[in-house]
Amino acid sequence: TVMSNGYRTLSQHLNDLKKENFSLKLRIYFLEERIQQKYEESSEDVYRTVSGTAV
Repeated sequence: TVMSNGYRTLSQHLNDLKKENFSLKLRIYFLEERIQQKYEESSEDVYRTVSGTAV
């Protein structure tokens, strides 16, 4: 029973780590999406400014 209990604990810990890993990957994905949107907005502003002064 000691082995099965140790295995169960290890298995549960592994499961918890997998869930945490998944949620962190999801968080990174959405943060990168937000950064990309901010970058696209600011680059459009820069483009407008540059094209505005060039005309």
